[in-house]
Amino acid sequence: MSILFGIQLLSCKKGTVLEGEKFVEVYIPFVFNTGDTLDLLVDGKLAQTQTTSRSFFNVVLKQKDQLNISIRKTGSTEVLKDTTVTVSSEKISLGYAYEPSLGFNRFVKPGDFERPSSDSIAFILINKYTGFGSGKINVTIYRNNSKDYTANPADSVTTIKNIALGTMSEKIVLPANSGDGTKNLYVIIVRDAVSGVDGYQEYYTDYGMPANSASVFINEDNAASAVSGVINGISIVPYIYDTGSKIYALPDVTVTFQL
Repeated sequence: MSILFGIQLLSCKKGTVLEGEKFVEVYIPFVFNTGDTLDLLVDGKLAQTQTTSRSFFNVVLKQKDQLNISIRKTGSTEVLKDTTVTVSSEKISLGYAYEPSLGFNRFVKPGDFERPSSDSIAFILINKYTGFGSGKINVTIYRNNSKDYTANPADSVTTIKNIALGTMSEKIVLPANSGDGTKNLYVIIVRDAVSGVDGYQEYYTDYGMPANSASVFINEDNAASAVSGVINGISIVPYIYDTGSKIYALPDVTVTFQL
């Protein structure tokens, strides 16, 4: 099932209008319900106030060549996000994803939050890992159907680079099953985007484990794992492991949301 959102620029009739006068309907759904009350401003003027629990902004305006659209929290003068859209006879799609605790504050395009098919698994990675000095991470995803806790170059699927602390990646869609119908299991390696250091490197060295070891699966067979057919928000977080003589801040994952 697709999540549909957009600024729909439609010719419409509402009340009594002058001959030849054109209107546009501005429709901006919210991806998340945070309970916040937000203002929609068009060309600097307040067009509507709405809570995210109501799901969307929806106003009808006189048509212009361009519209400047901005959103702010009610009672604040600080603009959360703004953009300028060109008005044409065709539909221009836009939605608003606002969930600051997850790193979301942006307008989104059609497909950004469209669910994958049931034979695919989709991820959005959220960087909440504070174990690197740079704050930025590179995440390489490996297929590991044998679950032998290794990450081999031949099994590398993709690498998502330079995810800054507190921000998210684009959506990644991968096959849920292999050619023979076996469920694909995906393991990740989280590296400092600047130094290239694996977040587990020191731990593996201290315990004499192979350099290609990999411990963090994102879709194991348990209730807390990512699943196929939906968009899985995966937060990469620090797991503090205290041996009594040494403390490790190891990358771990948690499913933060599923849409």
